[in-house]
Amino acid sequence: MKGENVPKYTEVWGDRVILKELALSCLLGVILTMFFFLVGQKIFHNMKNIEPSLANGYALIVGVAGCILSGVISAKLFKPKRRVEEKFEFEDIREVIHAAGLSVEEEAVELGKADKDIIKELEDLNLYTLLALIPKSSKNYKPEYKIKAKGE
Repeated sequence: MKGENVPKYTEVWGDRVILKELALSCLLGVILTMFFFLVGQKIFHNMKNIEPSLANGYALIVGVAGCILSGVISAKLFKPKRRVEEKFEFEDIREVIHAAGLSVEEEAVELGKADKDIIKELEDLNLYTLLALIPKSSKNYKPEYKIKAKGE
């Protein structure tokens, strides 16, 4: 990796971004939004059968269309840099549960009381590390969850 131009990432609102790309996408958003809004104002204010307050409202909608277009263009220009890993370790599950504002014990109790459809969905997603938390005394307990969680 020596000599290779590695971009510097900065954390913004819990996501990692390249500041140059963020600044360019913001600039693009401002330019397109204002351009569309001003063109919309020009068009709708020149229409004699529309009241000025309505013309401004319609121009605002056209400006929002410019904002959406800038989002689409930015998404095409600046591809996501995320790496998604599907395998969870028990420690990762603890962090996820904690981030949701629960303790592991509270999550285990909730999983024990969960509807069978929810349990089925967790099985379909192969989230056996989470299902292994279900207490033995609950209706949703299955011993194979712990076995499958170790094999993940």
